[in-house]
Amino acid sequence: MATRRVALITGANGGLGFGIACRLLDSIPTSVPLTIVLTARYLRKVMDTISKLRKYAPNRDLLSFDYVLLDLGSVTSVLEIAHQLKSRYTHIDYVFLNAGAGDFTGVDWTAAVVEVLSGPKDAVTHPRFKRERVGRLSSGDAIGWVFQVNVLANYILLRQLVDILRKGGRVILISSVEAEIANPFNKDDIQLIHSNQPYVDSKKELELLHTAISKKWQAEYGIDIYLTHPGICHTSIFAEYLNWFTTFGMLLLFYIARWLGSPWHVVSSYNGALAPVWAALKAIPEENKVWNVSYGSACDWKGTTYVKNDTLANDQDQKDAIIFLYELDSLTKTLLERSNQLEFE
Repeated sequence: MATRRVALITGANGGLGFGIACRLLDSIPTSVPLTIVLTARYLRKVMDTISKLRKYAPNRDLLSFDYVLLDLGSVTSVLEIAHQLKSRYTHIDYVFLNAGAGDFTGVDWTAAVVEVLSGPKDAVTHPRFKRERVGRLSSGDAIGWVFQVNVLANYILLRQLVDILRKGGRVILISSVEAEIANPFNKDDIQLIHSNQPYVDSKKELELLHTAISKKWQAEYGIDIYLTHPGICHTSIFAEYLNWFTTFGMLLLFYIARWLGSPWHVVSSYNGALAPVWAALKAIPEENKVWNVSYGSACDWKGTTYVKNDTLANDQDQKDAIIFLYELDSLTKTLLERSNQLEFE
């Protein structure tokens, strides 16, 4: 019998995370034993997700599920679930770091209309009309909340899981096309407390993190860290600020952008999961390098999907990545010492 594979998917209870789980089930043969470990903040959500995935793949006798309850906005929670995972598994094959959040407050509808009329393709690729709260701190750790959820928690989790990822584990970071309009990196505000668009800037920081560690971790630990993004697809991250009419309008604009030549408007979360799952299962490190490349879910005007790669970091990004990792390591060490957790290399 084939060796059991273990996949960890953070934030799998909806949207892209659920799409990743479904595409993973469609891509790994039924003859291969598979355990999917899901994370969510609440037990009800994770149990509902497991029920839906069992219905999605009813004939997989070698499929099992596990879960951990994770709050990315708490260092204590991240350390606890890392401890649980290390006690349960000797090796994890795939880690999809999908969970994240934006601290959105609404839409600047005047700006949205102007952007759509002046350039519909760019308006739904690099939207500048989403309003974000400035200055929010996490309740327990007093750290920039969006930064903690989207960047810091992922890094701490990876550091804690190195031993069960060594020699063949693959980590899939999930960035965003919107990182292309991020503010310039600010070493004095790595927590993005003063950023006017912390969600977008956190995705850029995730790219800097990838630039800083991907080559080193591949050489030292045998861990391949791929940077991917889902293109533009419909998820729940901004859904509370849209009604049925504006949701319909948004989806219509997605198709218009595709017809106007955008390669990124894949529309569905299942299509958006193409690049992350491809990176986990099919990418060949010798041919599909892990460093300085981003792999995105793309499609042609008819909707035929494919994986599109882009060169990631310019010279300034590479310099910023070194500074960012130094600051991130310093912050992480302080937090681990505060938590009496001294395992830090």
